[in-house]
Amino acid sequence: MSRREDGIHLPPGYVLRRVPHRPFAAAQEAAFAGAEDGSLFWCPSEDFFDAALVLRPLDEEPRALTLTYVLLLGLIDGLAAVVPPETPARLVWPDRLLVNEGCVGGLRLARGPLVRRAGAEDVPDWLVFGVALHMRAAAPDQTPGRDLEYTNLHEEGCGAVGVPQLLEAFARHLLRWIECWQEDGPAPVLRACETRFGSGEVRLGERGDAWIGDGARRRRRLLAPALAAPSWRLAGLEA
Repeated sequence: MSRREDGIHLPPGYVLRRVPHRPFAAAQEAAFAGAEDGSLFWCPSEDFFDAALVLRPLDEEPRALTLTYVLLLGLIDGLAAVVPPETPARLVWPDRLLVNEGCVGGLRLARGPLVRRAGAEDVPDWLVFGVALHMRAAAPDQTPGRDLEYTNLHEEGCGAVGVPQLLEAFARHLLRWIECWQEDGPAPVLRACETRFGSGEVRLGERGDAWIGDGARRRRRLLAPALAAPSWRLAGLEA
């Protein structure tokens, strides 16, 4: 395990970069400037877990975008490792994480230009995946449960979890799923992610597109356009 001056322990393969604010934007700027694969940006906060990872894939865009599911698995499994047992959490396609059926945050994506790399055409020069979770409200909520769509970890009984602890767990579980994706391809990642959606109404194709619904109601949703903008927004989180 590597150790940083801030006391965060990460597995080898990450380059940890602490920034004062807006890790997602900082990671994109760094990716443009040539930041290496595995650069992980984060900022200290009591209110939000906010981090972003730079990846430099070797695969053409459709396969590279299935890394979305790697990040989602790292996020939900990392959360499960540090919150109280039996905390109900699940994913919502394509980018949300729910706790007790309230959205606490999720994933967002930025992509670099398509290039030729390792003999493959149309490879994203870089991908930046941002992950964010609402840890606690900035001020006590006098009417908890008022907004049924969104919640935060403190309100759902996970107030003892801190950002450094969550960052370490996320990085460990993410690395496990990256290794699975690299060694066995996207298929086992997609099947594992299907189980985290919980409802049983999401089936993922080999390119990462989703068939959502049941029977005659099942409809295909394309992954790339679904990731053009996040489906969630956390009040108070810097873009």
